[in-house]
Amino acid sequence: MWKVGSGECVSTLEGHSDWVRSVAFSHDSTLLASASDDHTVRVWRMGSGECLHTVNVERAMYRISFDSSGKHLYTDSGLVDISTLSTSAPASISAETQTAQYQHVALSATGIWITYNSENLLRLPSEYRPSCSAVSGNVIAMGTGNGRVWTCEVQSSVS
Repeated sequence: MWKVGSGECVSTLEGHSDWVRSVAFSHDSTLLASASDDHTVRVWRMGSGECLHTVNVERAMYRISFDSSGKHLYTDSGLVDISTLSTSAPASISAETQTAQYQHVALSATGIWITYNSENLLRLPSEYRPSCSAVSGNVIAMGTGNGRVWTCEVQSSVS
């Protein structure tokens, strides 16, 4: 840790084993999330630098952000509930790794399936498989290699 200018600190959070592709602060700036090519998202406590959660997301994430409550992360693949993750005995870089359970509409790690609550819902034909994607609520948008962008809205049918 180094002192800079008027006594502000610069610190390094270590734990990822590959390039970090995205970082995001929670709305109250108490948490920082980082996504890496090592296929993990880490959630850090600002101030202490403690790693609270390590989530296996099964692919690199290029866009992450917190929702307004700080309990969910928006990712390239969908919404991840971090409020239910274990925080027992967190350690700086050895917090237990857990596999992401996506809520609502998401894209599988392989890009082959549209999922709902981490369950396979719709298998995508090869020409519809995305090179990039974004999720908002119950709608997923995907860009494809043939220059097309397409969207899919999932509606639950309650009997």
